Amino acid sequence: MTSLKEILVIGGTGAQGIPVVEALSESKRYRVRILTRNGKSSRAQRLSRLPNVTLIEGRQDSQDDLHRALKGVYGAWVNLDSFTLGEKNELFYGIRAYEIARYERVQHYIWGNTAYALKRANWDKKYHFAHGDAKGRISDFILAQGQSGMRSSILSTCPYINTLVDGIFVPKEQPDGSFAWINPAKKGKFPLIAVEDIGHYSLWLFDNVSESAGLDLQVVTDYVSFEDIANTFTAVTGKKGVHKSVPFEEYLTLVEPYPNAPMNWFAGRDVAQDEASMSWRENCTAFWHYYNDGVNGVADLDLLTRIHPNRIMSLEEWMRKVDYDGHGKPGTVLKGLQDLLEGKPMSKD
Repeated sequence: MTSLKEILVIGGTGAQGIPVVEALSESKRYRVRILTRNGKSSRAQRLSRLPNVTLIEGRQDSQDDLHRALKGVYGAWVNLDSFTLGEKNELFYGIRAYEIARYERVQHYIWGNTAYALKRANWDKKYHFAHGDAKGRISDFILAQGQSGMRSSILSTCPYINTLVDGIFVPKEQPDGSFAWINPAKKGKFPLIAVEDIGHYSLWLFDNVSESAGLDLQVVTDYVSFEDIANTFTAVTGKKGVHKSVPFEEYLTLVEPYPNAPMNWFAGRDVAQDEASMSWRENCTAFWHYYNDGVNGVADLDLLTRIHPNRIMSLEEWMRKVDYDGHGKPGTVLKGLQDLLEGKPMSKD
């Protein structure tokens, strides 16, 4: 029997990581090692029951733990938790994780990325949001090292379509039974990705190294405005959906986790801050500007369909697939929110 190649997944209990672990396990071509801070968590335990999946306890922000986790594996899929680590720590540990993988002789390294907004916007600070720019800088660093010695691929995602259920895109039910999306968006088309498909794209990157080495694969399901979202919701559910664009100050007051929250608020209220730290409000404002103004560009949808012919093709298809009803289900998608709801210390797995 041919031995299975082992893949370390960092971020395996998160929104993206779960479908990645499931896809690798289901393929029966790989063994999976998940780095997790808490091996007894409900998400970690559920994943550990999948075929060829094991857990290794440790932290993303520990160089010793990264060495232990990366030692002896064929490949690595790495998605660090921006909203716990913060911009500076993610930048340091993102680079160190790559360097440690080189030292441990990993053969194929996939970095979970999102928009390097500041660079794409020609360095306009209006569009600098920390969780995108940290990942983007690391992506550039990784690709600049070339493909000799260790192959590398970039998986660039965008806002999750699933945050219509758990996160910043959940509508509010109104007294008349309608559902309202109240935010600063105007007419801009937002790219959205169904996390359900991220596992297939990641599996393809590992399976097709001759094509995926050096590739920045930008994945998206659909491009929609919030008026599109409201209209699609009405068409799918029969319930009235509306979008109301409001000034930033009104929106931020409605959704800020708590007054003066830092960008990495999942780390707790006592997280260290300094002059370089971005507030949740600053990060959120730049995020909305960036996607609403269409700075991100358009992905190669034909390539995505070739890679994943059965991908979810549209917002409407996703809504019908998940029986979307407009109601939020906190903690079902975003791990940080689940930890908060369960009253657990915020983790970095």
